[in-house]
Amino acid sequence: MIKRRIIAVMPMVSLFLFLGSGLFLENWKLGWTFFLLIPVSLILLTGNPLKKLSEIIPMICLIVFLWLGFGFELWHPGWMVFLIIPLVNIIIEKRIRPRKMVSIVITAAYITIGLITEEWHPTWIIFLLIPIINTIFFPQQHAFVEFNSSSMKSKFRNIIIEEERDEDRD
Repeated sequence: MIKRRIIAVMPMVSLFLFLGSGLFLENWKLGWTFFLLIPVSLILLTGNPLKKLSEIIPMICLIVFLWLGFGFELWHPGWMVFLIIPLVNIIIEKRIRPRKMVSIVITAAYITIGLITEEWHPTWIIFLLIPIINTIFFPQQHAFVEFNSSSMKSKFRNIIIEEERDEDRD
């Protein structure tokens, strides 16, 4: 019963925090981020909180990042809060799947290369390796497109060979 009341009052609490931040701290940019508390409270206060934590952690990280950026001008070290997302997911699931391991290794390589060389801009491109490696070496079981040799041969036969036969007839 108390959870429903908290969820019901959260828009008003967010409005008061928004006005307080804008009027007293004169920081309206920080103030609007308090409205993100509405979906956070809804997710956290309904269902199993530990299970919901993995679903809500991206929103919480976004809120913390925006508060650090708008409130304290800490955009640069603030982005590191997004590294919490995979860590919380790994802790809750209690195992590391190969697809997640690829993401962790690529992220660690990006941070390491960035800290050593201070070249953050061109090195972000290594994040494009995550979907490439995962698609080639660790395909999802229920993927929309399935690649195997027999399906590739039949598609090749249907597309290339049948098209050539149609062109020969014309």
